[in-house]
Amino acid sequence: MKLLKTEKIFTSLLVLFVLGIQNVSAADAATLAKAKESGRLFHRLTAEDKTLTLIPDSSFAEATKKFAFGEITDKTGFAAECLYYVSKADLVAKSKKEDKASVDTSVSAVSKIVRSISKMKGMQYYSNTRKRYETLYTESYRIENPNSVQPVADSLEGSSDGKTMYLYQNEHTFGKAYYQVQYHENKNVVAMHLKNTSPMYYGIVKAVDPDRCRIVANIIDDGNGYYIYLGMSVDFMQLGSAMDNKMNKSFQARLDALYNWITLQF
Repeated sequence: MKLLKTEKIFTSLLVLFVLGIQNVSAADAATLAKAKESGRLFHRLTAEDKTLTLIPDSSFAEATKKFAFGEITDKTGFAAECLYYVSKADLVAKSKKEDKASVDTSVSAVSKIVRSISKMKGMQYYSNTRKRYETLYTESYRIENPNSVQPVADSLEGSSDGKTMYLYQNEHTFGKAYYQVQYHENKNVVAMHLKNTSPMYYGIVKAVDPDRCRIVANIIDDGNGYYIYLGMSVDFMQLGSAMDNKMNKSFQARLDALYNWITLQF
């Protein structure tokens, strides 16, 4: 009996090691304070350093960690987490609405923003290669199911909690691809988990297999503003150090682009 118990413990530890889940603690108070002061913290994960340090504690933190970072291996070309902070006053100031008093900064507004798939068309990102902003998505819309190609309207009614949606995007670097996105929501947190359901190509080369690009967002209301946690892990074909470095910078720029897109939708 004792031997069986020992074997079970060993098996569990082995599974955790293989999956790369070494530290699942939430960001501490000092980290949150630093994010609030600086506005942005960035942490790149590697095969040697798989410790998550930036994700704030919330109802969906554990599911987010497992979804994005549960399978970091030596094939993972890019894995990183970012923690941003933006005050509601700044969201109102940045809003394009002329009537600032009408700007809704509630969790319900956040929920609608992250479901506004069609509004990602034209989303900008900073190209480190060209040193300028360029269009990240020339096409972006929701589709009814993974096998559909026809656009359908964004689903914005009610809460996002428990909803699963599918989307199509034509992206600057990887071209046309299909994705699945799952949402979770409560009174002060909105979480989004996105993964590719089709291959992603770099030119004619298949760079990313299905299910190997994962992007997460946890948006947490602290009363005066939002902590916006974004994470991404991608297994991509190694194309040489120079190209891999370019790809890493490109993926990092996408996290900043997603943050900018979210905050500019209020």
